[in-house]
Amino acid sequence: MEPDLILPEVLGVKEVARSRLFRIEEVDLRFSNGFRTRYERIPGGSGAVMVIPFDGKSFLFTREYCVGTESYELGFVKGKIDPGESPEEAALRELQEEIGFGARSIIPLRTITFAPGFMGLMMYIFLALDLYPSRLSGDEPEEIRVFPFSAAEARDLVLNPSSPLRESRCIAGLVHALTIVNKNPLI
Repeated sequence: MEPDLILPEVLGVKEVARSRLFRIEEVDLRFSNGFRTRYERIPGGSGAVMVIPFDGKSFLFTREYCVGTESYELGFVKGKIDPGESPEEAALRELQEEIGFGARSIIPLRTITFAPGFMGLMMYIFLALDLYPSRLSGDEPEEIRVFPFSAAEARDLVLNPSSPLRESRCIAGLVHALTIVNKNPLI
């Protein structure tokens, strides 16, 4: 990283659009060289979590409908962090709401961004261990099915280019989870 980089000066921020789920802001910026421009961004709110459950033998994947790809996608428990809630609390709540498990151990794996050029969302990824049945009602439109994959099968999901696991945040999180579960550097 270059230590001498100077962040642009934010001259103003205004909301330019809003939907049920998203806000779009216009940010008026002046760079250190004097260049002035406007960017648009989707602010990240309180952030989101992704939880990778491991029951001691298998990773518990989910398959739920994703309107962006108009398909059912293999992935993990995910959800937003409610105001006043810590990422850990959100991870434990989402785990109970989506697949009916609590976890006695929740390990932070990584915090990631995606599309940071226009999106401010931070995603906190956790590995959930020592699972036990515990159901909270959630906001899902249909029951989320759970699919167990052994560590070896999960590794193949990461490395096989034709794998049904296509979502980048799930792949990135699974690489970190496999490192812990396999007690190996990388997968």
